[in-house]
Amino acid sequence: MRSIYARQDDVDRTHRRATNEFLKYIVDLGRSSELHLHNFVGSVPDPDFADIDRQSLLTIRDFWKDIHQFVQPSRDADTLHSPVAFIEQLEQRLAQLPELSGCRLLISHSPELNYLQFPRSGRRERAELYADIVSGAPRFPPKLALIAMPYSQDSSLFPNLIICHEMGHFAFEELKLENELSPYIENSLQVHFPTNLSETDLSWCRERLWSWAEEIYCDRFAIGLVGPAYSFSYIEFFDVIGESENKEGVKEFFETHPCDACRFNEHAQQLRLTGWWPLLDRWGKAYADLIRILDRIPLGEYTFTSDEKPKLARRVLKAFQEVRPHVETLVKQTFDGHEARFDGEAEFKSVEIIQRYLSWGVVPATLVERKQRSRPDPVLLINAAYLFYLEGISTLINRIKQNCDEPLNDVAQREKWGRRIEQWTMKAMEDLRFPAPSKDSAS
Repeated sequence: MRSIYARQDDVDRTHRRATNEFLKYIVDLGRSSELHLHNFVGSVPDPDFADIDRQSLLTIRDFWKDIHQFVQPSRDADTLHSPVAFIEQLEQRLAQLPELSGCRLLISHSPELNYLQFPRSGRRERAELYADIVSGAPRFPPKLALIAMPYSQDSSLFPNLIICHEMGHFAFEELKLENELSPYIENSLQVHFPTNLSETDLSWCRERLWSWAEEIYCDRFAIGLVGPAYSFSYIEFFDVIGESENKEGVKEFFETHPCDACRFNEHAQQLRLTGWWPLLDRWGKAYADLIRILDRIPLGEYTFTSDEKPKLARRVLKAFQEVRPHVETLVKQTFDGHEARFDGEAEFKSVEIIQRYLSWGVVPATLVERKQRSRPDPVLLINAAYLFYLEGISTLINRIKQNCDEPLNDVAQREKWGRRIEQWTMKAMEDLRFPAPSKDSAS
């Protein structure tokens, strides 16, 4: 336990509040556990309780074995190795949602090139059992989302927008939305599987519906948090442009995830609902066109095959189509009118100014138009910067060519200045955390 909780290098690192809270929980847990074990060893054992004592020790050992996988990866995601300004902006967005106010994000690193959200319900139950055994043990921190990001993306902004999807899994669990969705799933199962199925077959069908429904909830939740920038990040991170060339591949459901055509049909609906399509009609053409293409694939062309349950696959896919509309209702209920929205002409002007600033290498934290200062909305800032990264970076590179003698290789320079765009955007987000400057006219 000491090797896990008593780390000297913690004093040399700076962590976010959520990480500090989690690490304090680990330290307090370790100290109370050491005291418990010292008392246990020093007491006279009662042979009649040997089995109970042995099970208690096993519970303690298993809990530390489980928690071990979070501690060092959480330490490694210190403020120098995680996108702090972006993560804190996401916490602020959560605070705007009535039932998620006060939730925090515990970010850890992962060697996998993927993003993960660790369910907390079973872990919290084990923590409660642990606290019942070890007198004085602290309770597991409430409202704490456990999310792992690839360690290779520690300084990135745009790839880390995938975190928003993982936050959807957290919200789904925290708000106990399975209780609200369950009647619709059970009703759909009764309609499409009226004959008596074995409990094993019925559980298999139910698990497919739950997995697919939660995934599209998380996609729509992510767009509700940060708008179309999440769709762009998904397209890039999972190479949907490359996958779209396989026409059948984008229509094929997996056991745990819907097909890309289904997911982007949901993306398109959420973007329409929140008013973002006028922005995509003007910028982001390649990715916007891809979303439209996938959105237009008829639902009847979706396919699902299963080696495990080949006779049930087709019917469970039909059952899912009846569950899907209820997911949209859950997303609306979660946000209660606080979705990220694009509201028209004034925001078009803000996007233009943000992109003009980035084309000159200026951090777009304060926008000046006709000698009037304004501060960009953080969500609009992220989307404007991502669109500039996708389509406007050549403007920045060409301007650099005109002003320096540095040899410019298109690939290397795009990578270099793409990173700079992310850095300038994150710096602007960090500046937006400070009080607004005076509203006096700019000189």
